[in-house]
Amino acid sequence: PARGYLSVRSESADDEGVSASAQSVPEVAIVVPCHGYARFLPDAVASAVDQTWPNVRVVVVDDGSPDDTAAVSERLIARYPTRRIDLVRQPNRGLAAARNAGVRATGSPFVLPLDADDRLEPRAVERLAEALLTTGADVATPAGRTFGDEDRPLVTLPVTRRRLLANNCLVYASLFRRALFDRVGGYRAIAPGYEDWDFWLSALEHGASFAHVPEPLFRYRKHGRTMLADSDDHAIERFAAIAAHHPRLYAPWRVRLARRVLAAGGAAGVGLRLRWLLTFLLDRRLRLFCRQLRALRATNMLST
Repeated sequence: PARGYLSVRSESADDEGVSASAQSVPEVAIVVPCHGYARFLPDAVASAVDQTWPNVRVVVVDDGSPDDTAAVSERLIARYPTRRIDLVRQPNRGLAAARNAGVRATGSPFVLPLDADDRLEPRAVERLAEALLTTGADVATPAGRTFGDEDRPLVTLPVTRRRLLANNCLVYASLFRRALFDRVGGYRAIAPGYEDWDFWLSALEHGASFAHVPEPLFRYRKHGRTMLADSDDHAIERFAAIAAHHPRLYAPWRVRLARRVLAAGGAAGVGLRLRWLLTFLLDRRLRLFCRQLRALRATNMLST
């Protein structure tokens, strides 16, 4: 690992102990960043080591977690002595840096990110890897289902350029090729909750192709207020940041408008904000448009 990182792994799970069947298929690294979610980490790791794909490496990244993430990780390494589990520790640098550290701690040709509070179905890696190997795609994305405070399906559609420019239409726990990660340069520290969308857009800029596996292979835990819910409170600024970071993908007028919104910051007037809200309508994001319009009304910016 890079300087400043501590890596711990199960000594009995060395590469010589990997079965012949595992060596015959590509290794998949499941990268699990953790900050403050040690209580959920055993569920996430259990779902990773329970994969039917025979060649899986789990990388837990303790992103300066204020709880006992490191101790829990070490206990998990001891609990699964025949599994390859690495622990990478670093100061708190955020989700993007934690995922990058986890990916770069391995040489695995395939990578699947998994947040510490979520889970995978047992055949997730198998079905997604099959999709990459049979189609030659760079990314394979599944459907899913929520659990915890809410139980409902997460329906996904095949990725198209139009859909991806309008919205993050992939679940973050999609399988991608390490070569794509290296071409893109990894995840970028953009607005919290938008790191995944930014990464997929960068992948699109680099010519990535996407395979869709419409099976509920991913489980997204709903509990309290999530990072994504918080990010929705700042959707105008954060959607503008996405467009400004990808001028090769978005129309020039939208990029110019995005840069004006970002330059104005909190001082952006109602006219400028309403102009950006209209982009949500153009993208058929009616519910997001209505939520942001209500938010403007709540600030009295639209009062007469």
